[in-house]
Amino acid sequence: MKKNPILLLLAFAFILGCESKKEIIPNAEMFRLNQLGYYPNSVKQFVVIDTLVKAFELVDENGTTVFSDKLTNKGFWGISGEKVMMGDFSSFAKPGKYTLMVDGSILSFPFEIKEKLYDEALRAAIKSYFFQRASMPIEEKYGGIYQRAAGHTDMNCVYHPSTGKTSGRLDSPGGWYDAGDYGKYIGNASVSVGQMLNLIEMFPDIIPDNTLNIPESGNGISDLLDELKYELDWILTMQDDDGGVYHKLTAKNFSGFIMPEDYNLERLVIGKGTAATLNFSAVLAQASRLYKKIDPEWSGKALQASEKAFGWALLNDDIPYTNPEDVVTGAYDDDVFDDDFSWAASELFITTRNRKYADYMETYDQAYIHQLTNSWKLFVRNNGFHSLLLNRDKLDVYKVDNLTQGHLKLADSLLNKITNNPYHVALDRYEWGSNSDVLNQAMILCFAHYLTGNEKYLVGAEQINDYIFGKNAMGYCFLTGFGFKRVMHPHHRPSGADGIDDPIPGFIAGGPNNHRQDKSQVNYPSEFPAKAYMDLQASYASNEVCLNWNAPAVFVMGYLQMVR
Repeated sequence: MKKNPILLLLAFAFILGCESKKEIIPNAEMFRLNQLGYYPNSVKQFVVIDTLVKAFELVDENGTTVFSDKLTNKGFWGISGEKVMMGDFSSFAKPGKYTLMVDGSILSFPFEIKEKLYDEALRAAIKSYFFQRASMPIEEKYGGIYQRAAGHTDMNCVYHPSTGKTSGRLDSPGGWYDAGDYGKYIGNASVSVGQMLNLIEMFPDIIPDNTLNIPESGNGISDLLDELKYELDWILTMQDDDGGVYHKLTAKNFSGFIMPEDYNLERLVIGKGTAATLNFSAVLAQASRLYKKIDPEWSGKALQASEKAFGWALLNDDIPYTNPEDVVTGAYDDDVFDDDFSWAASELFITTRNRKYADYMETYDQAYIHQLTNSWKLFVRNNGFHSLLLNRDKLDVYKVDNLTQGHLKLADSLLNKITNNPYHVALDRYEWGSNSDVLNQAMILCFAHYLTGNEKYLVGAEQINDYIFGKNAMGYCFLTGFGFKRVMHPHHRPSGADGIDDPIPGFIAGGPNNHRQDKSQVNYPSEFPAKAYMDLQASYASNEVCLNWNAPAVFVMGYLQMVR
C-alpha cells in the first residue's frame, strides 16, 4: 500500500487534532458518512456530493492508503438538490482509525472501524431519559456538569375542566419531561416506553445493572428497566378512579428557556380520552409481564390498572382529544382509535392469555396491516405487532404466518426504497421528527432480521442508521454530544438555560422538516426538503428533542450492538 508523506502529515494532524470533535476540517463536509464509524463486518458506505471525482482512498492514521475503489454515480437527488456519488468499502474490516480521501488531498472527518461501535452512544441515548426526570434533582455524582435542582414536584395538581373534574387535585410526581418543554404526556410516554420494552423482551440482559450511573444502579436490576420504571410509575398516577386516563400534565402555555426549578406556571391535569387510556393500558400490560419476576406486586398492580383502563375504553370508545381553547402546550391529538385498541388488546392477550383479548385483537387488527408511516399516532399499531412477533409461541400457526409475512412485506418495501435512493435511505418525505421516522424504519428492518436471520435486513437497518450519524443531506450527526459536525443548539430548555456550551448528550434532534412551522422565526438556508433543518435553539420544528425520537434510537443501536 502506498504511503504519501504529505498525506501522512495531514492525516496525523486531522485525526489527533479532532479529538475535541470541534475542529474545522476544510471540505470534510462534502463527505456524508457515519461519523462514529462502522462495525468490522457491517456495510460501509458514504456519500460525496457535488464533485467530479471518480475514485476514493481509505487512509489509516499512519497516512497509508489501505483501500481504494471507484465512486458510483447515484445521480441527482431532487429533494436535497445534490449530485450524489457513493463509495463503498464494506469489504475492508480491519479495526482502526481512518479517514476517506478524494482528489489526492480532500479528507473526510476521521472515524473508526471497531467492535461495540455504539456502546457510548447507546448509553448516552438511554441516559438522556434520566436527565429528563421530573420531581428530583440531578445530582453531580450522576449528572456531572449537567447537575441541576429538582424540577416540578407535581403534587396537588389542579384538574382542568377538560378532565370532567370540577373539584379535587391529583398527585402525579415523577416521570420524564416529554421534549424540549416541561410537559408530561401519556401517549408519547407509552409509545416510547413500549419500544424500549420491546428491546428488553428481545434481549433481557442488554443493559446490565451498573451500566448508566443512575441512582438505582447497584440494585441488581437492569439500569434500563430501572429508568423505564421511573416513567411507568408516573404513568400509573394518571388514571382516574373510573379507569379512564388523563391526557397530559402541563401548564396552559409553554415556559421560556428557563431551568425547571425556575418554572412558575401552574401545572394542570388536562384532558381524558380514548387514546391516552388505551396507550396506558397497552404499555402497562406489556410492562406487567416484563417486571413480574422483578417486582410481582407492582406487576399485578400494573396489570390491574391496564385491564381497568381497557374496560373504560370499551365503554368510551370514541372520545378524541384536542387542546381546549385556553391550552397551547403539545396536543398529541388523536381521533382514530383502531390502532390503539389493537396495541392494547395485543399486549393484554400476550400477558394474560385471556381469549377475550384475542377476540378484541382480531376485531381491531385489520388483518395485521402494518404501518409504514411518519406519524406517531399510527406507529402504535406497529408496537402491538412487534410484541406479537416477539411472542409468536402464544399465537396459532396461521396468525404467526400472516403476521410474519405482513412484516416482511413491509420490510421489503423499505429495502426497495433504499435501493432506489441515492443516499441509500428509505425516507422520502420530511415531516416533524423525521429522524424518528428514519429510526422507526430501521427498527422495522431489525425485526425482519430477527425473524429471518437474513443479512439483507440488517444491512438495510445499518444503511438507515448511518443517516442519523452523518450520512444525510445536512451532514450532521443528530445525536447530541457525538460526531464532528454535531448538534449544539437543540430546542431543549435545560440545555439552553444551564449556561453550559455543550448541550446535554444523548438526545436525537428532530431533523429536517419540510413544513417549517417555525419559519417566521427561523431563516432556513435551503428550500430543499432534506435540508429543512437549522441547528438553532429557536427551531422547534427541526431541532427539538423528544422521548419518541430517542426510543427507536435506543432500540436500533441496542439491536446492532447485540447482533454485530
